[in-house]
Formats: sequence, C-alpha cells, structure tokens
Amino acid sequence: MEIDQALTAIERANSVADLGRILVDWRNESGVAHLVYHATHVPACEQPNPVLLLTYDDAWVKRYVERNYFSIDPVVVAGRDAVLPIDWMAVEHDTPEARHFFAEAESFGVGRHGLTLPIRGPAAERALFTVTTNATDDHWHRWRFSYMKDFHLLAHYLHDRAMRLAGLRLDHVMRPLSSRERQCLNGLVRGRTPGQIAGELDLSGSAVHGYLRTARRKLDCATVEQAIAKAVRLDLL
Repeated sequence: MEIDQALTAIERANSVADLGRILVDWRNESGVAHLVYHATHVPACEQPNPVLLLTYDDAWVKRYVERNYFSIDPVVVAGRDAVLPIDWMAVEHDTPEARHFFAEAESFGVGRHGLTLPIRGPAAERALFTVTTNATDDHWHRWRFSYMKDFHLLAHYLHDRAMRLAGLRLDHVMRPLSSRERQCLNGLVRGRTPGQIAGELDLSGSAVHGYLRTARRKLDCATVEQAIAKAVRLDLL
C-alpha cells in the first residue's frame, strides 16, 4: 500500500461511504485481517459512536451492535483515555467477560492480534483506528511496530476527512479562551460567586463579569451555565 496514494484517496473522498470503500481497499492491499475506524466521542454530536467504518463481517457487526459491545469491549474501554497505541495482547484478558468477548470475536474472524491507535482531534473529538491480523505470535511481535508506523498517519488523515464529510468538523476555529476567562469559569465550577472569584484573583467584580461574558461569547452560548458545560465537554477546563 503506497502512503501517497492512500492519502490522495482520502482527499478525493466525497462521502463517508467513500471512506468505507477506501478502508476495504487498504485492507485488501495491506494483507491485514481487518481495519476499523471508530469515532467514539464528538462534542459536536450528541449521538454516541457517530461514525463507524469497518471491514468486519456483517454477522459480527450485527452481534456487536445488538449486544452493545461498545460498552464492554476491553479495547474500546482502554482507548477512551489512552494516548499511546494499544496492543490487544496488553489489554485485560483475565476477567470471564473479557475472555468470552475475545473468544467470540476470534470466532467471527476478527483476527488473532490487534493494534488500536487512539486519535485526538482539534475539537476534542476522540476516535480509535484498529488494525487486526491473523499472523503468528512471532510475526506479530516482529511486525507490530511496522503496522503502527504505516497506519498512524493514515488514521489521522482518515479521521479529519471523516469529521468533515459527516458534518462534524466546523470550518471556523473557535477563539481560544484566555487564562483569565478559564480562571473565572473554573471559579464558578468550584462553587464560587463572581465576588469571591474577584477576591481570589485580585480583580474587580466588573472585570470578572466581563471575562465571563467574553468566554460565553467565544463558546457561542446564551448563558454562562451553557458555557461551562460546553467548556468541560471540549476539555477546556
């Protein structure tokens, strides 16, 4: 699989469905068992798991969704807060639930080994990109870092394009909150009144109200309460 050609294909995609077909092409060309792109959290969308592209068999996808394995899949659970690639061999296998899940997944041809790459987007969105293979243990130990290198860049390009094509990536960039704006919002989160915040930061009361007002405008919210909720959701506080 040529990286330049793969990136060009992503750029030319006109729909999320196009990206799904590109994923199948990558799988066929690279010789891996399966590839999966899973947007797990997008602040701009209330729907859980808003974008899911995969090459798994339909029977496994149906079973996974029907049983809501999103909530118990050990890899998805580990990937929620991960920043480094996750080798499935290092994921919890000791509980009966985990052993049953991985055994069931392998019975559906998911693959004997897997590597999941966490993705963090500029709007605080989170996604996972997974590569699976049926290689022997020895082959996997020797080649897993090669898989990591080859797919890391592609995963981030795919994520960016998926967010835009799904209408989940706004073209405009929100102005960043200043340190004072964050301090004032954090004060409210801690239960302080504007007057107390003013005393703690050695500011006037009107200055605190001014910082809260500009923070609310930057976050495009009607109320300060909405601004706090949005800032927390976007990992700004």
